[in-house]
Amino acid sequence: MDLEGMTVVELKDTLRSLKLPLDGNKAELIERLEHAAQTMPESVFQYDDIKGMDPLIHWFKMTGRLFSPEAAIYGFTRFPAGVLLTGVPGCGKSMIAKAIANEWNMDFHRVHPEELVGPCVSDNERFMRELVDDLAARAPVVCFMDEAEKLLGQTKAGSMYRAADAARDSAESILLQFMEDDNSGVFFIFTANEFEKMSPALLDRFHGRFFIDLPSSTARKDIISSMLEIRQRNPSDYDIERLAEISDGFSGRDIRTAIDEAMKSAFFQDARPLVDSDLVEAFAQAIPTSEIHKEQIADMREMVSQGKMRAANSQEFGAGVLAVKGGSQLEWV
Repeated sequence: MDLEGMTVVELKDTLRSLKLPLDGNKAELIERLEHAAQTMPESVFQYDDIKGMDPLIHWFKMTGRLFSPEAAIYGFTRFPAGVLLTGVPGCGKSMIAKAIANEWNMDFHRVHPEELVGPCVSDNERFMRELVDDLAARAPVVCFMDEAEKLLGQTKAGSMYRAADAARDSAESILLQFMEDDNSGVFFIFTANEFEKMSPALLDRFHGRFFIDLPSSTARKDIISSMLEIRQRNPSDYDIERLAEISDGFSGRDIRTAIDEAMKSAFFQDARPLVDSDLVEAFAQAIPTSEIHKEQIADMREMVSQGKMRAANSQEFGAGVLAVKGGSQLEWV
């Protein structure tokens, strides 16, 4: 954000959205926001923080405009209901949801399992009804449900139809009806690494379905630089090109963990300065997500090639990427 270019009113509006004090002159307001960006980065996520996902960001920018009065004047009769994100673990799905709420200037509600699942008969249905009623009252709002297949997935055992299955189906029916009929401005962002466990009716409610892959080389450079800046380190003091090269196959979470491990090592040694060798060693010792979930990642990439999911990442292929070559042949490049 260009804090210097913002007016005092705009600065205070931003602070108010973060529930921070509004007193002080412009310099003090800017200092408070800069401190918040370092100590609470999740509160100020924006489109620019989402690295290497231009197709997804473009879709969100277009979709966000549909919540404007101009969209109704143009002829749109409904607000979009939501988006489903699937993909590699640790590649920023939660961060994306927070960034969308911030960019769209909406409230943000994260659904926790205890909000939807109860031990008593009819708890699930009651919890779901309370959730959607609360969301409608708070609209416009972004509702984020992580690993939705664990809460709403189909789990029937053969021909047996258990009470738990009936409760889950009833709760899903309430959600389906709400997503179909409500037009208060509730936008759902669901993540599901095993989305095939979800019912076709629920999948059909989403206006977009995207697969988030591992970050490309360019994205990894941006992620490493950004994470070093958040940790009060100057990226120009480190060999970002080399770090991006040795982090091939890393998720954003892998990169963050490796950087924190490097810093922990330097801090343990009398809090000495963090140097390149610390980062190189930490990256070399890390076991990347691409190794742990190799088969799952290959399956998800194939779903993109089959048209079941849209690619969220910018088109930049590196080693070990499953891509379409020679017309329709799927090969590793």
